[in-house]
Amino acid sequence: GTKAQFVEEEMYIDTTVQKAQTHSSIQLKQNGEEFIPANDPGLSVSPGSGTFMKTGVVSGPISQYKGKYSCYAENALGTAVSNEVQLITENTPALQKEQKVKKKVEEGESVVLKCNPPFSTVPPVIHWMDERMHHIELNDRVTQGRDGNLYFSHVTVDDTRIDYTCNAQYLSARTILSKEPITMTVTTSNSVVRSRRPQMMRPSGSHSTYHALRGQSLELECIVQGLPTPTVQWVRKDGQLSESRTSRHLFDRLLRISNISDSDGGEYQCSVNNSQGKVTHTYTVSVEAAPYWTKEPVSQLYAPGETVRLDCQADGIPSPAVAWSINGKPITGLTYALTRFSNKLSLLHLLMMYVVFTDTAVYQCQAHNKHGTILVNTYIFVIELPPQILNADGQKYNFTEGQKAVLQCQTFGSPRPKVTWERNSSASLLAEPRVNLLTNGNLQITNVSHGDEGLYTCSVSNTNLSINADLDVLNRTVILSPPGSLLVQPGKTAIFTCLAQVDPKLTPPHIQWKRKGCVCVCNDNDLNHDRDQEYIISRYTFEGPDLIVANVQTEDEGVYTCEVITNLDRVEASGSIIIVVFVVEFEDGDSKERGWEELKRVSGTHESVTISLQPYVSYRFRVISINNIGKSDPSMPSDLHSTPPQAPDNNPENVRSESTDPDTLVITWEVRLVKSNKDMRVFNGPEFHYKVFWKRVAGDTTWYSNVSTEPPYIVTEVGKFSAFQIKVQAANQKGEGPELDPVTGYSGEDFPLKAPQNVAMVLLNSSAIRVTWEPVNEKTVRGHLLGYKVTYTSVEVETGPKEEKRVLGGLRPYSHYTLTVTVFNSKGEGPPSETLSFETDEGAPGPPMSLRLDSHAGTEMTLHWTPPAQPNGVLKGYLLQYQIVKSDSPMQVETIDDHKVTHLTLKQLDPHSRYRFYLRGRTSAGDGEPITREGATTLDGGRVMDMQTGFATQGWFIGLVSAIVLLLLVLLILCFIKRGKGGKYSVKDKEEGQVDSEARPMKDETFGEYSDNEEKRTASQPSLCDESKLCISDDNLDGYNNGSIAVTEVTMEDSLVSQYSRPSEATPDPGTLQDSSPLNPNTTTNGLPNSAAILD
Repeated sequence: GTKAQFVEEEMYIDTTVQKAQTHSSIQLKQNGEEFIPANDPGLSVSPGSGTFMKTGVVSGPISQYKGKYSCYAENALGTAVSNEVQLITENTPALQKEQKVKKKVEEGESVVLKCNPPFSTVPPVIHWMDERMHHIELNDRVTQGRDGNLYFSHVTVDDTRIDYTCNAQYLSARTILSKEPITMTVTTSNSVVRSRRPQMMRPSGSHSTYHALRGQSLELECIVQGLPTPTVQWVRKDGQLSESRTSRHLFDRLLRISNISDSDGGEYQCSVNNSQGKVTHTYTVSVEAAPYWTKEPVSQLYAPGETVRLDCQADGIPSPAVAWSINGKPITGLTYALTRFSNKLSLLHLLMMYVVFTDTAVYQCQAHNKHGTILVNTYIFVIELPPQILNADGQKYNFTEGQKAVLQCQTFGSPRPKVTWERNSSASLLAEPRVNLLTNGNLQITNVSHGDEGLYTCSVSNTNLSINADLDVLNRTVILSPPGSLLVQPGKTAIFTCLAQVDPKLTPPHIQWKRKGCVCVCNDNDLNHDRDQEYIISRYTFEGPDLIVANVQTEDEGVYTCEVITNLDRVEASGSIIIVVFVVEFEDGDSKERGWEELKRVSGTHESVTISLQPYVSYRFRVISINNIGKSDPSMPSDLHSTPPQAPDNNPENVRSESTDPDTLVITWEVRLVKSNKDMRVFNGPEFHYKVFWKRVAGDTTWYSNVSTEPPYIVTEVGKFSAFQIKVQAANQKGEGPELDPVTGYSGEDFPLKAPQNVAMVLLNSSAIRVTWEPVNEKTVRGHLLGYKVTYTSVEVETGPKEEKRVLGGLRPYSHYTLTVTVFNSKGEGPPSETLSFETDEGAPGPPMSLRLDSHAGTEMTLHWTPPAQPNGVLKGYLLQYQIVKSDSPMQVETIDDHKVTHLTLKQLDPHSRYRFYLRGRTSAGDGEPITREGATTLDGGRVMDMQTGFATQGWFIGLVSAIVLLLLVLLILCFIKRGKGGKYSVKDKEEGQVDSEARPMKDETFGEYSDNEEKRTASQPSLCDESKLCISDDNLDGYNNGSIAVTEVTMEDSLVSQYSRPSEATPDPGTLQDSSPLNPNTTTNGLPNSAAILD
């Protein structure tokens, strides 16, 4: 559904409905309960609609209006329901009092200036400005992140200023909040500023996972530090970036993909380089979709007794659930639904048989998944209306010969009127194959001729309604004198003539000339006056049917097309301007009426030419020379030269069968083109014909033959898909062509009769199966067995005709599939096998979506993670491995058997070493792919702020604490000894005092920490733990009840407990926005909300 956000100063909801023919009443519902805005003095309602807006003082908080709203419009014909609107209310954002921030950094360091604006459901637009309201200049070194923070890849002395101000613009609230200015002082380093390799500032690490919604936009950012300033390049690792839908912003630090589609899912990588090295970050993008319609039901009139079928199909990721309602009430909740729709209701269609007047209603189809809800109203009106013919009587239709004529007879009524057409009281009109009755009642006649002229009558069955239509067929337009090929002397004038014959009943023709697809000249002077056309027009003129080309040049050579256009048809013919050198012509002595014909063209450098002659032709030759001056007179003709007849010297090529219909054998071949049926030159002699031979491969011993003058030759009653040997031989009076080898052809194929049997499936692993089947009897294929099709869900896999098994990979573990197998030939597929359903086994999970490292002390490291995006089964827990980087130290392993645990603290780490961590999810199938991170404790992990001075840092206090701890250990040892002997030991003495809170070392301000929640942490010291490197807070012990981590409970004196109490649980870092996707129910987003385009 639609979401709307309102602040306390304004509120407006538009529920305007379409006007109905009869009076309608409107009802609003809030969260399923009736809502009457007219009863609220603080709201005003628009007359005639359900639209209301806040105009006065509202009694009570504005939050009373939040919820989901639906509008119901009802009249005598039913109730229509609007799409659901979700109203989100909130108070106007306001700033809390905050301390001024002053930063002092050295030249060359990377810096982050945090904004942390007040939260709003609609993220504010962030502007970093100075005190004069000028924007801070952004470049490849200074970048603003999507979280609103200002990032410096490295600072320079010029970055020093006292007025870095974050301004948050809340568009819905129409307000701008200015945070306290930040002072940043950049000092010159005493040593030479050293270059350093690039490092990721946002996001952190080497891999991120994003979720995007289909149709929205996705933004991926890559903000880095380094010296010199790094450059950023974007690539798609598993394909090409769309040029039309991707754009780069913020000096290539931001990649935006608009109008996300399913094909955009995959891996994207930003590659960061400078002279010191290279770093990359990979984004795994998965695309999901809110519901959208693929087929909507159609509103329609129906007569009593008819059958109504409403089809409603929606798609989305995940697949949406579909539900039906009548007049806003679910069908499952109606008392008569059990009888009216018994066994007729499915997710995709609603079927009602023998409808009655009371079935008139508005039917709602609703599709829903976790990303939204869509609803469509379908209006069904059961009524009896007398039939009407909407077209006028006596309409006259004009068409030219050969066109497609359409005579109109559109009707209206309920039930739908049945239309019949007659001509001259003849009932066999539709028996003509050229005549078709269209579904809308119109009559269509293809290849119309003069014989189709006359009066046609359209009638409505069982009524006296009818109209007449008069069809007049005119002569088609014919070009009598087409433009020919012109041999033109350069500099002279060429004249093309295009004389056409037009039916006198047609309007005068419109004649236009084209060259290379462009209109050169037309009779209404509709010319294209660009620079080239102006040059053409200056030498082209049009006089009647003639095109005159003046001052012909070499570039004027080419084809010119004349188009004759009338109000009913259009014809064209082409001619050309040619400048050639020699033309060899011949005359057939036996057909002098044909005149001299061109035989060959050669260039002017030749003095002789070799010409191949045809048998059974009497030749005389002459030559014409053409140069740039013009065409010469022809030479004297040669003596008559007659070639004798002979048998054909070759047979037709490409003899084959092209049978498409069962019980028919179609034999065809390639023929040599002739100018007319009387042109016998290509036949080598008189009485030319083809001898067609065929015999069945199985059973026939003798050849059947017949004579044909042209292809194809059709043999009938030969059975379905039978093999034949066929051959075609050329022949004339002198004999037959050469002997030839037969080829195999087949009569027409039919659809396969049988489905593959004994289809079986074996699970190979969690993502692959092996499908087997028994081959079908080739007699049941009734055609060439081209192979088998294995269909699972919406995927089709074709195999070869000899295959009886196929391994299918790439399946998703822990998923449900259905599978069928069919056999296919060139005619199509046969029936499918019985549907085989199966579930894939659990597989190893994918890597956790994120892993963040957090250090509180020099020997501690806290790991925070989010579950895998693809668990591929039931997640059982996690496996953590870690070791010192660049060392031969052994790999440490910790097993976490509770899948709900999302953080873990490691103790007793080496403060001077850097660690590499591998975290894997675990299912019953085993350990999954790891996510890898490197980090160090605060002693080596980054710049630590100076600790506040207090007595906790004094030597005497440290010695006292050490003595108390040593004494405690001695007492514990004695206690355990006494308990081992049956006694009991307890410490009763109380010690007063508590360590001053100032003794707590300040947590390093690492990149991901910009939440205000950081100020809420307690000032207590970390708790004492046993010798294990794992330390878990008390309020998380329940999550480890079934785990493998051992926890020893120690009773301590109250004074020591107060001094060494555990710290409050750290607030999860909201900096890694992609880890807090709304698609992940186990995560919560803090800080700035993300763009609506990204579900992270």
